[in-house]
Amino acid sequence: MTTPPRAPDYTQLRESKSRRLRPLRRWLQAKLAGLILRFANRLSFSTAQRLGRHTGRLFHRLARKPRRICESQLRMAFPALSPAALDALVRECFEQMGMTLWEALARRTLYAAPERWIRIEQESVLRDALAEGKGVVLLTGHLGNWELLSVVADMLRIPMHAIVRELANAQLSALLTDLRTTPYFSSIKRGSDASARELLGILRGGEVLVLAIDQDIRANGVFVNFFGIPANTPRVAASLALRRRIPVVTAFGVREPDGRHRFAFQRIEPPPGLTADDAGIAAFTQVFNDVTEAHIRRYPAQWAWHHRRWRRRPPEDGAAGADPRVAP
Repeated sequence: MTTPPRAPDYTQLRESKSRRLRPLRRWLQAKLAGLILRFANRLSFSTAQRLGRHTGRLFHRLARKPRRICESQLRMAFPALSPAALDALVRECFEQMGMTLWEALARRTLYAAPERWIRIEQESVLRDALAEGKGVVLLTGHLGNWELLSVVADMLRIPMHAIVRELANAQLSALLTDLRTTPYFSSIKRGSDASARELLGILRGGEVLVLAIDQDIRANGVFVNFFGIPANTPRVAASLALRRRIPVVTAFGVREPDGRHRFAFQRIEPPPGLTADDAGIAAFTQVFNDVTEAHIRRYPAQWAWHHRRWRRRPPEDGAAGADPRVAP
């Protein structure tokens, strides 16, 4: 059996795009997104799912770069898969991603009867954590349809605030922010001057801060294992939990075979003896990665494998707690 690479060679998966055409490309993207959104708002949720599956199949054929990234990372994470099983899983990943896209666009059709499509489990776990009065860090990931967490917030009538990345296309970013915003759900732009102050204000106000730490983002992080490979992982959740004693709860979405979605809450306690130093933060972040990985292993087709999860590498000494901002 061939030993899988420690991380994909992403330099082989790049595609160049003309910078001169960037303004036109972004304008067309925004216009097309607006037209698609108006169309999606007319669809039933089940129709959006069927259209999403077909869209995913089309993208599987046409989107060469994301397909190759997906293939490379799945081969690395699941080295025992046969070529036929790998091909089938990649196709299913794209179908699931297409469904996520169209469901997110059509989410406003859910508001008439969200209980028909979304089931919430272990609600008391979140409410008990909130009752402690310190706020809650709610960890989620790009599994199932994470965008429907805004609908979950409205169903529970619990204010939630998510740290999100602003897209390079400002018009698309504004459209997505508007789509996500509900009476109980709002977005905070990552890296903004006010984001740290807003983050602490949310927790002091006893509300929910939503963090997705399953991607390689430009944030202060640590290298801890993910599928057995060091992965840059934001340290903010572990830092808040250990330094400020903020409760941490997970909420991963799963798309069931009948098209309905399930969100279950689970509290994650720090292992005994951890302190709020770099080693403790790295150790608790490893726990979060282990929990996330376990969910992905149960539902591998429902995670966003097209994202370059292992893009940044740790320093040559391989220190688990190294700061990825200084990594090559």
